Amino acid sequence: MPDAVPEYVVDTSVALKWFLEREEADVKQARDLRNACVEGRCTLRAPELLAIELANALTSGQQRTPDRVSQALDQVRRFELRLDAFQWKTLADAVRLASSYGITVYDSYFLAVAVESGSLLVTADEAFLRKVGAHPNLVPLRRLRLSV
Repeated sequence: MPDAVPEYVVDTSVALKWFLEREEADVKQARDLRNACVEGRCTLRAPELLAIELANALTSGQQRTPDRVSQALDQVRRFELRLDAFQWKTLADAVRLASSYGITVYDSYFLAVAVESGSLLVTADEAFLRKVGAHPNLVPLRRLRLSV
């Protein structure tokens, strides 16, 4: 029986790096992770919230035109990123995590998805990493090692 491919939860900080045009830390690692998913070497998932946060970051932070934002979202839709529907139980877990670590419920929702699915949350959000620390379901993008 073939080995199962690893599954990762990605947050918006990782997905945003797929579309950055300027040089920024960990862009190559983020694109390598996306390519590994496209090639079937891993699976990627995220809560549906990722699509909204990504659209917002590309619109406001990156100041992209509506057409360019739509193109980026279409790219995310075309590759095999699994978007999980909102769940009340996951929100309750996210609220507990947010309270425990002093983080936003938005960010903790991604971690709650990882905990519930037994996956690792991959993030490039340094402030989040500083607050949450060495959570067993969390890995910084810069430290993620993909198998070949």
